[in-house]
Amino acid sequence: MKTVQEGKARILVPEIREVVSSDMPVFYNPKMRVNRDLAVLGLEFLCRKLDREIMVADPLAASGIRGIRFILETSGQVKVFSNDINEKAVEIMEENFRLNNIPRDRYMICREDANFFLRKSWGFGFDYVDLDPFGTPVPFVESVALSMKRGGILSLTATDTAPLSGTYPKTCIRRYGAKPLRNEFKHEVGIRILIKKVIELAAQHDIAMIPLFAYSHLHYFKLFFMKDRGADITSSLIDKFGYLLYCFNCMNREPVKDLFKLKERCPYCGFKFTIGGPMWIGDLWDEEFTEFLYREAEEREDISKETRRILKLIREEAKLQTVGFYVVSKLCEKRSVPQQPHIREAVKVFEGVRTHFEGDGVRTALSHEEVLRRTESLKAYYGDH
Repeated sequence: MKTVQEGKARILVPEIREVVSSDMPVFYNPKMRVNRDLAVLGLEFLCRKLDREIMVADPLAASGIRGIRFILETSGQVKVFSNDINEKAVEIMEENFRLNNIPRDRYMICREDANFFLRKSWGFGFDYVDLDPFGTPVPFVESVALSMKRGGILSLTATDTAPLSGTYPKTCIRRYGAKPLRNEFKHEVGIRILIKKVIELAAQHDIAMIPLFAYSHLHYFKLFFMKDRGADITSSLIDKFGYLLYCFNCMNREPVKDLFKLKERCPYCGFKFTIGGPMWIGDLWDEEFTEFLYREAEEREDISKETRRILKLIREEAKLQTVGFYVVSKLCEKRSVPQQPHIREAVKVFEGVRTHFEGDGVRTALSHEEVLRRTESLKAYYGDH
């Protein structure tokens, strides 16, 4: 065992392996620091909204690090319910909560199947659920939706990014009921498919899971949702499902809601469209929530520099919520531009913003035709220089 410091928490963990795998009985993955930072900030947003005790669930708690940070790093009266079916995990959690001198009335440690834990009759609904499974969150989403109070927030992680991003399309179709696209913004497509699935699973119960925030980092996707109830609001979310037509020849992309408006060929080059979806084609970022995460992170020393860097990027990106973006290197390669412009220059050329998904990715509201025209002007510029 070794001691690890993260944020304000000190925890005991087994010796950390280089490669994390599902056969590890209890694990602490230091690469998920940004994920946990954001989970803390998301809970703080709710603490500021609710002037009462907040019930928090961590159904797959492992070392207990999230629950401990929730209590130590948020301003509200938080009570954490940390659960893991593994006996060793429960033992380590008990030690870690004691190590941080957390009063017994601030937490409860449970050893249950995660779905059973969420659906048990606690006598209340959870205000905040942090769901961080190894792999897909799909088996737990319904239980989470049913266990939460109206106005509660779900902080959700998915590490099965390969199927969602098109490496294993059949797995994505089977698991998420959607066809992925293995293009230059495949991770955004994956996130949109995952959002669709979460909304779909909750909608069976007339529960609306409203997307608040999304990001892709390393090997995982992270999403936040707010729960509401009612057939009308749930239907309004489903109305934002659609398909994405993508041309692998000229990089044209067209989101389409109406199946009858699907085109077979790209109007710019005549190449056959590839169709992805169904997926969420609404906004990825709620302005109030995103601004709060950014400002709160900037004021805290216990939030990592990497988290602050990502939030600064997403705050700018959220101002231009397009479906998809352009990767400058790919665009230059496709159009035979002899030299790739610096990302700052590309942002000016395409009147866009940078994206956190790709280092040289640019979101722009320009039409595809105008993007191609400006790329051609770059070719002429660099050809003359």
